[in-house]
Amino acid sequence: MRMNILAVIPARGGSKGILNKNIRVFGGKPLLSHTIDAAKKSRYVTRTVVSTESMAIASVARKYGAEVPFLRPIELAQDRSKATDAVYHLLTTMEKESGYMPDYVVLLQPTSPLRTSADIDGALDLLFKRKAGAIVSVCRTEQLLFVKDKKGALRLVSDESFLKSGNRQELPDTYKLDGSMVYAIKTSVFLKKKTFIPKGVLAFEIPRWRAVDIDEPQDFIVGELIYRNRKKIEHALQTFR
Repeated sequence: MRMNILAVIPARGGSKGILNKNIRVFGGKPLLSHTIDAAKKSRYVTRTVVSTESMAIASVARKYGAEVPFLRPIELAQDRSKATDAVYHLLTTMEKESGYMPDYVVLLQPTSPLRTSADIDGALDLLFKRKAGAIVSVCRTEQLLFVKDKKGALRLVSDESFLKSGNRQELPDTYKLDGSMVYAIKTSVFLKKKTFIPKGVLAFEIPRWRAVDIDEPQDFIVGELIYRNRKKIEHALQTFR
């Protein structure tokens, strides 16, 4: 029997960094629509739902083929609101109102327009192959990471053993969350732990150049340039010698 796999796209309307970010035109169509398209083209996703408190976003979501069974409560759509709370509300409300409960939940942030259906399916392939409870997409990052203190001085947050090697090639690869491209988890695990990153979560690597997370105007502008030239970039990388 085919599994029920729900793609949840959280898209609140109160973005401050970029006004109306989730429905602003990116690459010729609303930013949100790129994520809806990727979810609907997935070989595994059986249902695509947008969680939003905004009527305008709900209208765009439905136009591009996603479901919006109900609006998210305003208190779950504030600046500091957590996506996990929105997903938990969505799942429990859908179960209460229609008896629906998926086997797996895939969280897809609309701010990652360079995500593809192949990324979603690749992550799920690995999740099923390893028979794991959860997986998250990541990309490689710099081995030495710092933060600035209140006086502007740098403080190393990477393991100090990294400083002992004078050769970058000798250091282990390090990773970061890639703009929340793909989170996938067993629904039972999510409802119990209320997190998409439980202990033992698997990693699915995404190429770093596609790890675009639209948060500020510079992200939007650079991200759109990459999006419009993505085929050229892919070809150049594949043929690079």
